[in-house]
Amino acid sequence: MSYGLGGACETASNISTCTDGEYHQYISHYNTPSRSHQQSRPYSNGFQNPIMLNGHNRLDDTEEHQQQIDGDYEEIAPDRPRLLMWGLTKSGKTSIIKLIFEKMTAGETLQLPETKIIQIHELTCGIHVRFQIRDVPGPKTASLLDYDTYSSECTTIVFILDATDDCSDSINLLVSSVQWMHSKGLDVRFEVLIHKIDGVHEQDRLDRYSHIQQQVTVMLHECSIEAPLINFYLTSIYDHSIFEAFSKIVQNQMRQLRVLENMLDLVTATTQLDKIFVCDIYNKIFLASDTKPVESQISELCCDVVDVYTDISSIYGKSNSPVLDPSSYCTIELSIGLVLYLKDINETTALICILKKESNINGALMEVNLNILKQNIQELFVANSNYSPRQQLNTSTE
Repeated sequence: MSYGLGGACETASNISTCTDGEYHQYISHYNTPSRSHQQSRPYSNGFQNPIMLNGHNRLDDTEEHQQQIDGDYEEIAPDRPRLLMWGLTKSGKTSIIKLIFEKMTAGETLQLPETKIIQIHELTCGIHVRFQIRDVPGPKTASLLDYDTYSSECTTIVFILDATDDCSDSINLLVSSVQWMHSKGLDVRFEVLIHKIDGVHEQDRLDRYSHIQQQVTVMLHECSIEAPLINFYLTSIYDHSIFEAFSKIVQNQMRQLRVLENMLDLVTATTQLDKIFVCDIYNKIFLASDTKPVESQISELCCDVVDVYTDISSIYGKSNSPVLDPSSYCTIELSIGLVLYLKDINETTALICILKKESNINGALMEVNLNILKQNIQELFVANSNYSPRQQLNTSTE
C-alpha cells in the first residue's frame, strides 16, 4: 500500500516544499488490557543528545559526582517509572534504546557490541514525562540469574523476543520471569516486543504472533497465573512499528494519560478534526492521542511530518535555537485527501492534527481551540510535576 505526500509544507518562516514518498504497509498488532560508554550524537536539528550534563559525560564523572547527581535526581523524581529491558542476549535490547533515544540509525545498531554491564538511562519525553530504563546483560539461556537484582523496584518489564530465532528459550524465560514476579506478589506489567519481525515472511507474522501469545498464555495458566498484566507487539527497527509500540509502553507509564485522552476526545468531538496526537518531536514518541481508532500508516505519516519539519528547521532555522517555539506550525496536504497539521505545545512537544481536505473547517476557531488545548495540556503536566525540567542523565554500573 502506497501513500503519496503532495502539497505544501508551511512553516513559521514561510517556507514551502513539495514532498513525494512511498510508505509500505507493515503488520502491527496490539493486545491491550484495562546508554556502555558513548559519545554525544547530534540531533537532526543540531542539538546534542542530552546524555551530557553541564559539559560532562556521565560515564566520565567520578563516583562521588555520580552519586551526587543520582541522589539529586531521586529527590526531584522519586516516583518515576522504572523499565527493565529484559530478554536473551542479542535479542536487540540495546539497539532499540539507541535507535529511539540516541538517534542511531538501524544500520549503525548492527555494529553494537554485546552488553556486558548494566546501563541505566534517565530519559524524558515531552519535558515532564520522566522514566528510567535499565539495559542489562541478557542470559544466553532461560536463566533468571541476577534477575532479582536487575528487576529491583522496576514497574515494567520490556521483554524482547527475537522472532527470527527458536522462540522456546525466550518463551521459557518470559514465563519464568512472570512467575517469579507473581510469586513475590509484585504487580508488574510485562510489555513483550516480538522483535526483528522484518526477518519473518509477511504472511507468517500474524501466525508467529498468535503462536507466541497462545503458548505464553497456556504456560502461565499451568502456573496458575490467570490474568497477568502483559501486552504483545510486533516490532522491527527498520520501520515505524518500534516507535509505535514504545509509544504505547510510555503511555502505560503516564498518570495523566486518561485525562489527556479525555481532553483530546473533547476537541475532536467539538471540531472537524479526525485525530489528534501529542508527540515528542525528538524521540517520535506519541504521548497520547484521542481514543478513535487509526491505521498504523497514518501514525507513521505523522512521524514523517515531524521529520519534514525538523529537517527544514535545521536548514533554515537559527542555530542553537529550539526547533519548536510559539510561532511553530507545519501543514502537509496528502494525496489521499488528508491534511496533517503540526503545532507546538512546548519546545519538545507538538500537537499533530489530522483532518479531511474537504472539511469546511473554521481556521481561526480551530486555532483558538488548539491554543486552549495547548494551555490545558501544559497545566496538566505542571500540576502533576513536583520537579523542574532537567536534562537527561546517564549512568553505568559494573
